[in-house]
Amino acid sequence: MNKSPKAFFRLVLWEIENSLSLPVLSLIVASAILAVLIQSTSITGFSHNYRDLSTGARTIFLILTFVTCTLFSRSFAGSFGRGDLKRMLSYPVKRWQIFISKVLALNLIIFGVYASAYAMNLYINAVSLLEPMFYVSLFAIFLQLLFVCAVSVGVSMISKSELMSIVVSFLLIFGLDAAFAFDSFYTSNGRFTNIFGYFEQITHPTSQIASQVPVTFGQFTDSIMFPLLTATVMLVVVFVYFTRKMEVD
Repeated sequence: MNKSPKAFFRLVLWEIENSLSLPVLSLIVASAILAVLIQSTSITGFSHNYRDLSTGARTIFLILTFVTCTLFSRSFAGSFGRGDLKRMLSYPVKRWQIFISKVLALNLIIFGVYASAYAMNLYINAVSLLEPMFYVSLFAIFLQLLFVCAVSVGVSMISKSELMSIVVSFLLIFGLDAAFAFDSFYTSNGRFTNIFGYFEQITHPTSQIASQVPVTFGQFTDSIMFPLLTATVMLVVVFVYFTRKMEVD
């Protein structure tokens, strides 16, 4: 009987339980609710509808980035300092199982909590559950999460210091947002704006905003492919290094 799948799912469950313990769970939930509430208070006027989903996206991404950098750095870089990784490798588990279980579990937890908190917009802004732009917004949030995850894991493998990884990862992503134009696909807000605006043109063609700010197909694809390809390449490289080259002291 192959025990590999059973060991892998146990690692996933262990990572989830570790991340859902206090005070980690409190940090994730509080940050998600705070991000949505700040977004809601930035909305002006009384015409609450799907357009308000795009308001305050920059604040949501800023908080999401910091929380993601903190949790992934704690899980990967922190495991070196605490000796968790060395202890885990003393059990009959493989390195690829440890790596994938950490990435999978943390992404599920963070996205699940932030998606649940973001759903508060359905009530606050009177948005229908069937509104496609709500799910488009969640997709853009997931892309940002995946991008930050890859950067944080990569920096963690290099620095092997929890605090250093948090600071460097956050500054790298924040610096990327600050180095380019507000609407560039290199920035988190620019990607969200392009993805949101492109689907808005399709689902709400008579929208005033859609007619004033047209988003080309090229801008849309760039906004998806940049974080997706960057995250994929970085995670593959780090995965190979973690499973084949990295030495655990």
